[in-house]
Amino acid sequence: MKAHAAHRGPPTDVDEGDPPGLTALLRRELRPTPGRLGDSLRIVIVVLAVVAISETFRIPSIALSAYIVLFLSGREAASTVRHALIGVIAVVLAIFAAIAVFMLSLSEPALRIPVIAVVTFAAMFLSRASPPLGPGLFVAGFVVAYGLTLGDQVLGLALEPGTAGNAAQFELPEIAFVPPEEALVRFLLWLSLAVALPMAVLIVANLLTGRDPALLLRSALAERLATAARFCAGESGPERRLEAQAFEGSAGLRRLHDLAGVPRGGQRRPVWGVSLIDDITRLGLLLLGWLRVEGNDRNPLVPAAGACRRAERALEDREASGPEPVTITATGAARPLADAITRTLRSIYDTLAATPGTASPKENAAAGSPGRLLAADAFSNPEYVHFAVKVTLAVMICYFVMSMSDWPGIHTCIITCFFVALGTVGETLHKATLRFVGCLIGAGLGLGAILLLMPLMTDLGDLFLLLAPVTLLAAWIGYGSQRISYAGWQIGFAFYLVVLQGYGPTIDMYTARDRTIGILFGNIVILVIFTTIWPVSVANVVRTHLARALEQLATLVGLDAGTDGEIPQAARSAAHTAFGQAIAQARAVLVNDPFETSEVRRAAGRRPIDATVVEQVGRQFLPVSAILELRADLARQNLPQPTQDAIHAHHQALVGWFRKAASWVRSGEGAGEVVDGLPEPPILTGQGDHLTALATWYGLLHQDFRKVLDEIGPQTQPAIAQSVADALHAAG
Repeated sequence: MKAHAAHRGPPTDVDEGDPPGLTALLRRELRPTPGRLGDSLRIVIVVLAVVAISETFRIPSIALSAYIVLFLSGREAASTVRHALIGVIAVVLAIFAAIAVFMLSLSEPALRIPVIAVVTFAAMFLSRASPPLGPGLFVAGFVVAYGLTLGDQVLGLALEPGTAGNAAQFELPEIAFVPPEEALVRFLLWLSLAVALPMAVLIVANLLTGRDPALLLRSALAERLATAARFCAGESGPERRLEAQAFEGSAGLRRLHDLAGVPRGGQRRPVWGVSLIDDITRLGLLLLGWLRVEGNDRNPLVPAAGACRRAERALEDREASGPEPVTITATGAARPLADAITRTLRSIYDTLAATPGTASPKENAAAGSPGRLLAADAFSNPEYVHFAVKVTLAVMICYFVMSMSDWPGIHTCIITCFFVALGTVGETLHKATLRFVGCLIGAGLGLGAILLLMPLMTDLGDLFLLLAPVTLLAAWIGYGSQRISYAGWQIGFAFYLVVLQGYGPTIDMYTARDRTIGILFGNIVILVIFTTIWPVSVANVVRTHLARALEQLATLVGLDAGTDGEIPQAARSAAHTAFGQAIAQARAVLVNDPFETSEVRRAAGRRPIDATVVEQVGRQFLPVSAILELRADLARQNLPQPTQDAIHAHHQALVGWFRKAASWVRSGEGAGEVVDGLPEPPILTGQGDHLTALATWYGLLHQDFRKVLDEIGPQTQPAIAQSVADALHAAG
């Protein structure tokens, strides 16, 4: 086996859909994937380090510190370090804000309660409406709001007895009285340290051993080239992988490219420009186009297999890219595809032949510029406000129940409301199932450890032997897909809260009981609120993402080639990325569709959009991309004016139809106009394979969307049942 293939490892996993049963689901979700073991072991080491420091220096809230490691750990180093840095800054600012608020409201509960509500609402709203600052604002809001809920316990903090352990029999007889205000400030400062400590350790661990996004990007691009080589060589099986990579799009690769430019160790790592990502992505689309036009006849592509393998070696091993790639030849409708594949391979070789370095100023301006602090629809989309209101209501309910019942041991219900709030009803029910299962597993493991193992434990090493396997289990499950990942984090959350109660072996079952009840109660409150107040249907969220995808198709078909025959690559790449993100988000939301309640399904009132429809729309980027390539080629030729007018008119008609279709999918209005208004392919007169290929792709695009309309278009209703207008409105 060649050296470059030996160290690449298996390809990254793709979403393979819902398995047929629970056993098949667990077998697939728990199987090893590239980097999963290393990421899980890193979390174990960081958690043990945080616990060791906290136990040694008697830092409180050890369970919270351990869980923050799970909560903030990402799949690569740069984003984890970035989020941790933002979190540290947010914690420091939040502690000062909490102290300032307590100076005004400590003796006025009537003032403190609305402040808790306002802070929680603002934090939850901005965590959704401000993607760049969302994690930091979430942490800051949690620290301030959770700290304010402890105002009623300030006297208990002042009179809290010193202990040699964490059980009642270890209490010391001396009680050192501390003024309430000073006790509260001390608690907030210790809380800030308990939150900042795991973030600092995470930063160090990821800087030293984290997965480099530059290496992940190189591996992902090499895998795409390897898949293209297998396809061109005529092997069976790479078609599905090519299609999966097309659905993934280039958004994830671009994110890795941006993160790869972050300095590490004081130096910038060499990376290739964004153009290499675009070229390799385009190559995969062209090969799928070949499969659509020529079927399994791949003999003309055999020379391209060697070119892809040489490019793969050049990318992974940083070797010279070798000789100029061969020219692919074909006839008929496949000829333009062959020419485009040749040009794309040549562009890849030109990029790899150059020394990798920092991106050009133009690419840095396009890819590395900071995004908006607030989403474009931050104040127009009611979903942000609805989410913030529901989380605030859940937090306040838990706070009132804890205060009125005088049961501070269930304070974990407030923490739970912050960390498990979700969006749609299906997602809430899905994640609630995972949370309950994870909580019961984690709490069961913790209670079993208290009963069976704690009496035998004598030092910190024994505690590590207990924490390590459970943390590894939680991290391993947490790094699965979203179908099971929440269960992993909940296992760790519940286990830490039960076991890590103080500075020594835990034998207090009451604290474990109260914390477990708090977790379950918080989950129940979140579940009830999110399924009854402004319930968000999975179908509506999918329709929103699908409408965005159709709007990006309208943008793409509306791009005109310039005088040099080139379509603006920046606009095309941006629309391509946005289209891929919309389709990926729609597919991700559909994972929760089986958990949707029948009441919410009926409230949607329209024919459902399932995963098949989303995939069919996602595949339409292929004919649209092929049409753009052909239009760029035809712009360099002297076509008859009637043919140019027909092409231009058809594209304008497609732009209008895509926008109407997006409006229909989003709002349900104008169904009949969309179904009847799908533009027919134009009749193109002239000579040449390019015109023949363009007519072929126009026909395929029309055929595919007619099939989609048959799936989700208006259903025929009996005339006596309801009016035509009502039928169209109910159908969507």
